[in-house]
Amino acid sequence: MKIEELHRKFVTSRMAFAIAIVVFIALRLPGSEKGFSLLWGIPLVIQLGIALLLLQLVHVFSIMRQRSLLPAFFYLLLTGTNSLFFYDLIGSIASLLITFCFFFLFDSYNNPRSQQNAFNISVLLAAGSLYWPPMLLFLPFFWIGLLQLRSFNGRTFFAGVLGFVMIALFLFTWSVYKGDWTIFLDYLNRYKVLGDVQQWDIRSVLQVSSKEWIREGFVVVLFFLSIWRILISGISEKVRTRTFLNYLYIFPLFVLALVFFQSEGKQEWILISYVPISLLIAHFFTFTIKEWSSWLLLIAILFFLIMFV
Repeated sequence: MKIEELHRKFVTSRMAFAIAIVVFIALRLPGSEKGFSLLWGIPLVIQLGIALLLLQLVHVFSIMRQRSLLPAFFYLLLTGTNSLFFYDLIGSIASLLITFCFFFLFDSYNNPRSQQNAFNISVLLAAGSLYWPPMLLFLPFFWIGLLQLRSFNGRTFFAGVLGFVMIALFLFTWSVYKGDWTIFLDYLNRYKVLGDVQQWDIRSVLQVSSKEWIREGFVVVLFFLSIWRILISGISEKVRTRTFLNYLYIFPLFVLALVFFQSEGKQEWILISYVPISLLIAHFFTFTIKEWSSWLLLIAILFFLIMFV
């Protein structure tokens, strides 16, 4: 059997996906020697949930013209072979909220009356910022998404602002009820970190291991290959699908800028970027079934597994 035929079957193989889930959990077992704590289990469950949500996202909004399990497979491969994410509760929760925001964003396509979706996005990001303040930085970028999907207007902008104000008013009311203004003031003080710009020097670069540079460098190569495929064959996609894909490949570039300029959390940004990157890489390997791409798929799987070891 030719490798292209194996590739084609792998795209929709439930058995391969089930094995991927088992391997995803098994790779974390050595790290559980401290005990099966909530800090170990919750990120695992959330990341599994995100993988399944990606399949639902692809299905509901027809991001791919054919059935494919690769979006979930690549998300599990990227997160499951990097021990930095095994205990990353903040990044896992942030990635889950961003995934839900994608549902609301894509549901707004070409709908000028998308106030509810804009409000839901704002509430999710504002609520998430209570746990991790940089989540609020995504709000203007989702407004850009609404603009790109032709659903941004004064009503959706106001709904987005209202979502944040509602969370702030809730905490203000709670402070009044408790008679403790420090609750609300602490809430405001948390956002000071958003103005902290990362001061880069050669030492910060050298702190990243060469293994991590190689690993993330390969992810970047796959990411740009995916963009290349979208750009040269985008004319064959529906306008709606092409719009979604265009937003998905811009999103990681926005996150990359935050990695370089925000002082809060580096691995969290990377984990968030894996949500759209997994979709894009999956799109590439689902529709590019040739001998060279089939070998590249095999090399990619082996590469990430070997890098973990």
